[in-house]
Amino acid sequence: MSEKIGATAGLVWQCLKGSGPATATQIQKKIGADAAETHQALGWLAREGKLRIDRSKKASQYELTE
Repeated sequence: MSEKIGATAGLVWQCLKGSGPATATQIQKKIGADAAETHQALGWLAREGKLRIDRSKKASQYELTE
């Protein structure tokens, strides 16, 4: 299970690196994962300190911390 989450985290990272900040729904559509996988992957990246989360809008925006 964690291998799948890790792989999805890699897809999320690539998505954000290529297209910049996005909502979870936008990321989900771009990488073709379901909502649970996408949120688990975002949690993985957040725990590693690789995400900045902007909660100032209606839907949170995620971007890489690079």
